[in-house]
Amino acid sequence: MFELTPAELKARLDRQEAIALLDVRNADEYEAWRIESKHGFPMAHVPYFDFIEDAEVAIASLPFSREQEIVVVCAKGGSSEFVAEMLREAGYNALNMAQGMQGWGDLYEVREVVPSSDRLTLLQFNRVGKGCLSYLVGSGQEAIVVDPGRHVGQYLEEAQKRGLSITHVVDTHVHADHVSGAPELAAVTGAPYHLHEADASFGKLEVATGEGQIRLGELVVDVLQEHTPGHTPGSTSLVVDERFLIAGDTLFVKSVGRPDLGGHAEEWAHDLYQTLVEKIRRLGDDTTVLPGHYASLDEIRDDGIVSGELGEIRQNNPALQLEDAKAFVAFIQENMRPQPELYGEIRRVNLGLVEACEDQRTALEIGKNQCAASKAIV
Repeated sequence: MFELTPAELKARLDRQEAIALLDVRNADEYEAWRIESKHGFPMAHVPYFDFIEDAEVAIASLPFSREQEIVVVCAKGGSSEFVAEMLREAGYNALNMAQGMQGWGDLYEVREVVPSSDRLTLLQFNRVGKGCLSYLVGSGQEAIVVDPGRHVGQYLEEAQKRGLSITHVVDTHVHADHVSGAPELAAVTGAPYHLHEADASFGKLEVATGEGQIRLGELVVDVLQEHTPGHTPGSTSLVVDERFLIAGDTLFVKSVGRPDLGGHAEEWAHDLYQTLVEKIRRLGDDTTVLPGHYASLDEIRDDGIVSGELGEIRQNNPALQLEDAKAFVAFIQENMRPQPELYGEIRRVNLGLVEACEDQRTALEIGKNQCAASKAIV
């Protein structure tokens, strides 16, 4: 077979193998979202229709030698398969990436934040193509899943491998960048679904409310100071074992959550400032922050985990260097891109206001998240 999967491509890029990528999507799609790696690699963009209109000219425009191994990428894997075959016929060493960028967007990597024990299991699920993070926290035989993506089978599989039953499912807020898997995971496991009422009140969801703590075996998972509004009115952060902060979209390693996704940018920015200076500030510098997203690949540690010590984040995160609420609000306003048009529809799906089939959910989720107050696409 002259193809490889997104997971195989990711592994080869991580190993810094000598491969090049050829993206054959249209220019708008390519500029909005593309494959990235912490390690540089040769990449070219020649649209599929250039190969259709004049294959000889398109092939001649490639900056790669015939000996260079080339992986061809498109949206779903069909156009790239055609181009890869065309290149092989012209003497190039070309492979197709199966499933295209759709498959890249659905790729997850699972890592242990700390070595697992009977007392604590803490897993981070990294949705590589979108920069979305979710978590499984376990103790004894019980587990809580936080901010699950819509591909719920992986959480069930990881829990089963470790002899854990999922007893609680939490969304730290109503997500705008991806379709939540929390309601489905709660339905499959029979676990209560937790979402703060300040967010749940906008929709038609059956949620568990009123709990400030969740007990798992020997552990207590605390809701930080009732909740941490700003990114959304009901944004919630969880403290695990008094040393880990699952921060949702409130605080990232190098930014903070954008407060404009509900159309109340200035008001919610003030709420976010109060959360950061009053609630997050009370935590110790040695608290490990586990965010809901990452803004750039350099936030991924060498071991593949996305996290940061709160003391270092306080020193290095520009959003935490501002002297007062006025300066913070100005910073937020200066560092927000226009939100994607689809975000409103994703919020409606996640609030239970509209239904979406699997194909519609896939289409809604195309592209990286843009949930940080940052001019970069993250």
